[in-house]
Amino acid sequence: MIALCGGCQPSGRCRLGITRMTMGDDGVASAALRCDAANQGGPMVAHGGWTAAVFDDVLGRIPGFLGTMAVTASLTVDFLKPVPVERDLVARAWMEARDGRRLRLAGVLHLAAGMAELARAQGVWIERRPDHFDRHRRWLRDQTG
Repeated sequence: MIALCGGCQPSGRCRLGITRMTMGDDGVASAALRCDAANQGGPMVAHGGWTAAVFDDVLGRIPGFLGTMAVTASLTVDFLKPVPVERDLVARAWMEARDGRRLRLAGVLHLAAGMAELARAQGVWIERRPDHFDRHRRWLRDQTG
């Protein structure tokens, strides 16, 4: 079982197909997941947006495992092979470096059978301040009147 984001809590399941995520003693997190056919972009192949969303979610959980809350500042995905739908997958993620509030994170997505590498990602997360979402709501209110 995994902690669900606000968008997934009402359904009681991760819409991205993540079923389990653990942090190893080596600092590498591992997630079990599967892309549902509803997320295909080509015939029996995951949409690239699904793959990017998985990396945003999986890498974004690393700060929480380390006891901090952070938000995505940037995310780059390298698509190496088509990601098959309806197959067991494994995503791994880790922190490469930290500079103050900036965390550099990286990860890889594998086909569970044989562990072929399908995609890689790297990005920067920013440790969020306690008033992060309050500031956003005020900014949005100012934008929309």
